[in-house]
Amino acid sequence: MDCLELQIPPLPQFMTIGLTKPPTGTHHYERSFSLYDLLIVKQGAYYMTEQEKEYELKANDILVLEPHRRHWGHQGSKEGTELYYVHFKHFLPLRTVTADEIQWTAVSPSPTYRDLEPSKQTMYIPKSGAIETSEVFPLLDQMLQLNNRFSVENQLPLQTLLCQFFALLQKQLRARVFSPGQKLSEQIINYLYATSDRPFRLDDLSRRFNFHIDYLSKCLKKHTGMTPLQYANRIKMEQAKELLHHSDLPLKEIVTKVGFTDYNYFLRVFRQHTGISPAKYRSGYLR
Repeated sequence: MDCLELQIPPLPQFMTIGLTKPPTGTHHYERSFSLYDLLIVKQGAYYMTEQEKEYELKANDILVLEPHRRHWGHQGSKEGTELYYVHFKHFLPLRTVTADEIQWTAVSPSPTYRDLEPSKQTMYIPKSGAIETSEVFPLLDQMLQLNNRFSVENQLPLQTLLCQFFALLQKQLRARVFSPGQKLSEQIINYLYATSDRPFRLDDLSRRFNFHIDYLSKCLKKHTGMTPLQYANRIKMEQAKELLHHSDLPLKEIVTKVGFTDYNYFLRVFRQHTGISPAKYRSGYLR
């Protein structure tokens, strides 16, 4: 399934939602505008063209029409057709990719208290195709109900529900391409979290999964962009930062708690991840 890759932040902005029942034989009018127009057919069939590409939408099908692309209905709607539409505003997609190209477990940048701007991240929504609607339709109905009540207090919940809606769509995309390699990658990550208070050893990882370490490293690298050692150290550094921030434990005790036996090695890795020493990191917080 093709997916639209959208840059966040900012998050997409909710504009409006509706549930329409077009009369039999009617066509969607031709237009091009600055918003995304997301369609999901509840029942019946709907026919849309975007930039000369035709789409036939059946029950439980989704189509995301992109900003500034001309679209129109190329065939009249079927009897009894119902469809939801959601308009939202956002930047143009960064690109269109297939779901199996997405590195779902890739590591995102680690924020620090020194950051003044959010890091660039991405989200994914399906371009077109069939989706599971058992959770989607109730969420859209909840959005409809709030949208029909003209109240300031409903605006923030509507934006929140839109994010929940996109998270649900992305979760479905990810489930479609959950390959054996991705499953193993997640198992490795869970193991690294579970053993983060112990020194990392390649032999332990190999014995745990009964695979050669080269295979495990290639698998994790493919899906996260990091080797097992890099991922383990990333986990340990995040935990060390939390302890430096929220506790008064001596540094040597923190080093031990996050599974390092070599104090100097810990200092070197910490500097690589943060650019400063643990002492400077701790003193940067006003407590």
